[in-house]
Amino acid sequence: MPKLKTRKAAIKRLRRTRRGKVTRAKAWARPYRRRKSRRARRAKGHEHPLTAGQRRQALRLLAS
Repeated sequence: MPKLKTRKAAIKRLRRTRRGKVTRAKAWARPYRRRKSRRARRAKGHEHPLTAGQRRQALRLLAS
């Protein structure tokens, strides 16, 4: 019988809001912070919603 894959990675990376949206953190937020503009550093600090296709896939991963 095949092993069941865990969804721990998705749980760590994605967050579900009260309204049902799924958000994620921006990539490249930590390294080279000094080199980035203040505006770029601020933009990386916020969470961003997933697109419709990614949202459907993410909800499947978070369902378990």
